[in-house]
Amino acid sequence: MGPYAFDDALTGSSITCDYPGLQALMVERSDEPSTCASLFFPGCSLINYGLPLVQSVYDLLKSAGEVDGISLLCCGKILQYEPDGPAQRRSFEAELIEQVSARGTRRIVAACPNCVLALRGALARDERTQGVEIVALPLLLAQMGYRIDAGIARETLNRELAWRHPDWYDEGGNPTEACEAPEKLLFMPHDSCPDKKTGEFADGLRALMPEELLVEGEKVRKRSVCCGSLARAAGKTELADSQAREHGQDASDLGASAIVTACVSCTFQLMMAQREVPVFHYLELLFNWRIDWYHADAYMKLRFLFDDSLGVEKQGQGARNFVGLGGEGAAKEDA
Repeated sequence: MGPYAFDDALTGSSITCDYPGLQALMVERSDEPSTCASLFFPGCSLINYGLPLVQSVYDLLKSAGEVDGISLLCCGKILQYEPDGPAQRRSFEAELIEQVSARGTRRIVAACPNCVLALRGALARDERTQGVEIVALPLLLAQMGYRIDAGIARETLNRELAWRHPDWYDEGGNPTEACEAPEKLLFMPHDSCPDKKTGEFADGLRALMPEELLVEGEKVRKRSVCCGSLARAAGKTELADSQAREHGQDASDLGASAIVTACVSCTFQLMMAQREVPVFHYLELLFNWRIDWYHADAYMKLRFLFDDSLGVEKQGQGARNFVGLGGEGAAKEDA
């Protein structure tokens, strides 16, 4: 796949990188970045795990006139887990505010619920960016009239089940006599923690999914329980995996064949830490393209936080560089 090329509207950088692997091939910077009134902000998790989906969503939004440009920046939330994290995050957000203001950006379409919460909090602190509208991607896609095709969702889930349970199906993909496959394919929604207050991603997810394929549990929306990502970020891996396995058991108890999420980080955590049921991000179903989650951890090579940290230095697996938007400051690596 790839290479993929993007002109970053906030940093003025032109980035070309391959996928999978996410090794930046070329980074060029313009001395005079152009204005960008409406911006697509995919967030670092979607960039690292599903760069082809980033391209597809951006092309769709741009062709529809919903956005004028894209930025591969991170929202900055991840910085809080670094040494002296609060100070680093405040410094980054101050630079982010400057760039959003300088580009005349008045609307940001964000693919990640963490990004929506982080961007709103950061931009609201400065009068120049207080009025910037932050839009949740799934809700916008639903408002634009897009829907996940029920047939494609069933086929995608059947392929996953056949891969996990080859004894359930014959070579033609038909259920065997001893098949234990579910008679009805159902998806249990998982709602992310940062979306609890507004429910925008929860609403958008349900509007996009075929109603007949959904089964609701009790731990939804404001009652949702963390997937385990927060505990993992804090280094509590045992607790993180326990939380993920609980979701898998909940889905099985409901008779769900899979879990569907609107958060890439949730999808990754629930896929890797529990094997009870498969997990899908809604964009995989909408665009009929499955992320290779079992190798996705190897793709987390670049956190596209800042313009001149994009592949300028060779990075080890899992490494992240943190550099200021203007290129100032020392790089930090987290291997």
